[in-house]
Amino acid sequence: MSDYQCINLSSNHDVAVVRLVDDRVMDAGRIAMLGEELLSLASTHSGGKVLINLENVRFLSSSALNKLIVLEKRLSGNGGYLKLANLRHEVAEVFHITQLDTVFDIRSTEKQAFKAFDDEDEAPVRPGS
Repeated sequence: MSDYQCINLSSNHDVAVVRLVDDRVMDAGRIAMLGEELLSLASTHSGGKVLINLENVRFLSSSALNKLIVLEKRLSGNGGYLKLANLRHEVAEVFHITQLDTVFDIRSTEKQAFKAFDDEDEAPVRPGS
């Protein structure tokens, strides 16, 4: 877990919990590294559950948003789930303006995201399938 420079990774039961290190994700080099780390995470948690807590993030560039889209596609393509939680108002507004709030499962709190993961475990068919 210490191999990551752009994310802090922990786990809560069967959910990988990710927190971004930078509060402003806009530097091209850091975004490239973030993308590599997220893809590595997608490989190690293929078919699993990943929660990204964005509580410390104040700004995400379009390139950083793209890395999240790639992660979501990779996870869902392998039967996994991605949830975002604790978005600050300014970040939530970017997701709304870009209509990415319709792509991602965004929850107000980590607790709500964990509950949603539990609900999916009980559901016979994945929502949106």
